[in-house]
Amino acid sequence: AARRPSWAREDAGPPGTGGFPGPYTVVVVDGDPGGAALTESLARLAVAGPRAGIHVVCLAETEPASAASPVTRTYEAACEATPAFRYCGAAALLGGDVAGALHLMRVAPTGPVGPGTLATVDAVSPAWAERFARALAPLRPDGPLAEPHARVAVPLPTSARLLDELGLARATPASLMARWADAADDTASPAGRARAVLGAGPHGPLTVDLVADGPHLLIEGPAGSGRTELLRTVAASLAAAERPDRLGMVLIDGREGVGTGAGRGEGLRVCTDIPHVTTHLIANDPVRMREFAQSLTAELKRRAELLGLADFAQWHSGREVSGRIVAQRTPNGRGPGSGAVAGAADASGDIEAPPSSTLRLRPGAAARQRAETAPPLPRLVVVVDDLDALVSPALGSPGRPAAGSVLRALEAVAREGERLGVHLVMTAGTGGRTAETEPARRAALRIALDAPAAGRTGAAPAAPGQEPGGEPAPGRGRLTYPDARTVGFQGGRVTGRIPRTATQRPTVVPLEWQRMGDPPARRPVRELGNGPTDLALLASAVQRAAREVAAAQVPSLL
Repeated sequence: AARRPSWAREDAGPPGTGGFPGPYTVVVVDGDPGGAALTESLARLAVAGPRAGIHVVCLAETEPASAASPVTRTYEAACEATPAFRYCGAAALLGGDVAGALHLMRVAPTGPVGPGTLATVDAVSPAWAERFARALAPLRPDGPLAEPHARVAVPLPTSARLLDELGLARATPASLMARWADAADDTASPAGRARAVLGAGPHGPLTVDLVADGPHLLIEGPAGSGRTELLRTVAASLAAAERPDRLGMVLIDGREGVGTGAGRGEGLRVCTDIPHVTTHLIANDPVRMREFAQSLTAELKRRAELLGLADFAQWHSGREVSGRIVAQRTPNGRGPGSGAVAGAADASGDIEAPPSSTLRLRPGAAARQRAETAPPLPRLVVVVDDLDALVSPALGSPGRPAAGSVLRALEAVAREGERLGVHLVMTAGTGGRTAETEPARRAALRIALDAPAAGRTGAAPAAPGQEPGGEPAPGRGRLTYPDARTVGFQGGRVTGRIPRTATQRPTVVPLEWQRMGDPPARRPVRELGNGPTDLALLASAVQRAAREVAAAQVPSLL
């Protein structure tokens, strides 16, 4: 006999069958359905329905059972609220503060039969439900930010550490190689990525994509606003995003005296340990400046000849076309292999089929063959600190005679760089002649940095988490996209000296219920004066990762 469900009565079903064999139907009645005819039909269904596999579940609200209102009175009140309740055969009474106490009993039309069974339902209080909902509030499903579930905007921190924004609190070769492998598998960027994390934004780390949104970036701000530090941040995050044989960097310090004498170690010189950096030029030697300008112009011409009519992404897509192995044809049109092999060769759109045994590639296939045999062509990012010094060099500056030649080479990059895979990242002051130059006008991405707080300069920023008066550290600014969208951010500092254990200390802070759903606030850390900088730690990890992946070294322009 078929197994009878737990709610089926012993006398349900045809004689000798042991109950209805199924399938079963459950009718749920929430309160009084209204109407005498419908009420009578539900009562008949509750009595005769189990024989046909139909069972009724009735819900009714009553006062909870108590000493003044015993279970029998509560049952009668439920039958008055829902008449079909009297014919159900079993009753379950819920009580307690959160309806967690369950009293299950058998009933007859005259009332409950026996004491029944007590149990506890897994229910929660409104306070617990509110706490749980607030704990889930910061969580969002995976997907683009353009979806309805956008991330919650939070106030910008007064300072930010680049390694924290990169998710590299412990920069290791393994973590960097994983990022490079992800970039290599990105089908949307076959020519390599050029993405830089600027720092902390209102929705998390703010990333700028020179390929998708660029191709060039201009950073403007007054003295002491953190322009040079932001350039170092861009160089460091570019290195963390792509292999050194797929992205190279050229650094130009436009200010006189950087890297020598009192200025030693300042400017972009601190980034030269990154293996992606192929060339570092200081604008204080006219001979080297002219040599650099000629080399950069020659590199643009070389890329133009190599790419032909294609752009940088199309050229790399052509390199990914796998070579075909075609059997040599005999005069009868068949090779030494089977006919299927020869047929496959005939089906190729790149192979002409002359009557002779000679195979000739069509012009399109020949261009792809040149791309496949050419040496790797990485993206190139030219980073210029203080473009003003090249546009309007100071009187008596040793690099003044050759500044024009370097500027003309940068103008060529601004015009042709997007197609050739060459990008410009520049800093300049606010106003002046630089805004009228071609590199500045062609910069689709723009950053405006705020003036520093009184008594603070970009050369000696205060320690993270120790901002006097709550003033933000240098690097606070706004990024403007080509479509005029503007996003504020706090630049991630990369030359700070923060010990490895600083981010591992437990921190206890008071938390109010009203802030329960907010994302966790960044913990302030105290910068110490000893130990290597974050940039040195990252450069060392990048060097070891480059050796692990056997990345080829990109030649220098000097």
